[in-house]
Amino acid sequence: MDGVSFSPFSLEHVPFPALVVRDGNIVTCNGAAAELLGLNPAGGPAPDFLAGISASSGPVTGTCTAAGQSWRFSLSPLEDGLLAVLLPQDPEGSPFPGTAALLEQMRQHMNNLTAVTQLIAPALQDLGPKYQQYLGIMNQSFYRMLRLMNNAETAGALAEGRLTLSAGPLDLAGLCRELCAKVSGLAEAAGVSFRFDDQQGSLLTTGDNELIQQMLLCLISNALKAAGNGGRAGLRLTETGGRAILTVWDSGSGLDGETGAKVWGAGSGLPIARQIAALHGGVLMLENRPGEGLRVTVSLPVRRPEQPPVLRTPQRAADRTGGFPQVLIELSSVLPWQSFTPDTLE
Repeated sequence: MDGVSFSPFSLEHVPFPALVVRDGNIVTCNGAAAELLGLNPAGGPAPDFLAGISASSGPVTGTCTAAGQSWRFSLSPLEDGLLAVLLPQDPEGSPFPGTAALLEQMRQHMNNLTAVTQLIAPALQDLGPKYQQYLGIMNQSFYRMLRLMNNAETAGALAEGRLTLSAGPLDLAGLCRELCAKVSGLAEAAGVSFRFDDQQGSLLTTGDNELIQQMLLCLISNALKAAGNGGRAGLRLTETGGRAILTVWDSGSGLDGETGAKVWGAGSGLPIARQIAALHGGVLMLENRPGEGLRVTVSLPVRRPEQPPVLRTPQRAADRTGGFPQVLIELSSVLPWQSFTPDTLE
C-alpha cells in the first residue's frame, strides 16, 4: 500500500469506529472511534483488545468490551500495521439469531471494504478522472448495501414486533422543510425538479424523528425514480381535522405497465413506510393516476407535545446509519455515481 496517506480524515466515511495501529500505537482513527471509544486521532497507545496482535497475525475477528459497550471487531493487516473496524453488538439479541448474525457479518465485511476504500482513495484519485468514477461507483454500492441491510433489519423487527417508537416532541413542518432542502439539491443531480409545498409554518406533534424521516425518504426516493430525468416530484404538508396530511407526488406514469414495476419492484420500502405510519397511529394510501403519476398520502394524528420540541435531528450513538447521511442512504438507488465521489462526500 505504498503511497497511501493515513491522514486523520482517511477513515471519516467508514461506518462505526475504525482505526489504524502500528507497533502498539494509533496511527489514525475516525471521528466515531474518537467519540465512542475515547481514542485520540493524533496518536497514543492502541486499545487493550489489540495487545499482542501484530500485522503478521493475519485477519482476526473477535469480541471485546470498550467504553462500557460490547463490540465485534475485525482486524486486517496492512503493509506495516493493522486496520481495526468495530461494530456494536445488539445487547438484546434476536429471536432469529441466524438471520441477525448473517446481517451482522454482512455489515462487518461492508465496513472493512469501506475502510480499505477510504485508505486507498487518495492514491487512486491521483491516477486520473476515471479512478474518481470508480471510487464514486464503489461508494454508491456501499450506500446501497447499507440501505438494503437497514431495510432488512427494519422489516424483520416489524415482523417480530420488536420495532418500537422513540417518540418525542417534534416540529413536523420543520422536519419536512429541513429534509426537503437536502433532497432538492440531490434531486437536481438525478435530473428531477423537487419542491416542498410549505403550507405550514410550524406543526408541533409527537413522533419518532428518525422513523418519520425514513418513511418520507422511502416515498421520496420512489417518487424521484418514477419521475425520471426531466420529471417533477414533491412533498406537501397540510393539517386538517386534527391530522397531519403528508403527500408525496411525482409526474411519472403511475403504476401501470413496466414503469411501475421497475419503481416499486418487490422491495420492502413501501410496506416499511406503511408500518411506520401505522406505528404512529396513521395510515398510508396510494392514489394511482395512470399517465399522470402517483400520489402517496400519509395521514398522521397530531398529538401536541407536553414539552416544546428541540428543533434539530437527534443523534443516536452508533445508530444504524453508521454515521452515513440518512438522505444519501435512502436516495442511493436514485442518485448518479457523481454524488458519491470522495470530493462530493466531503
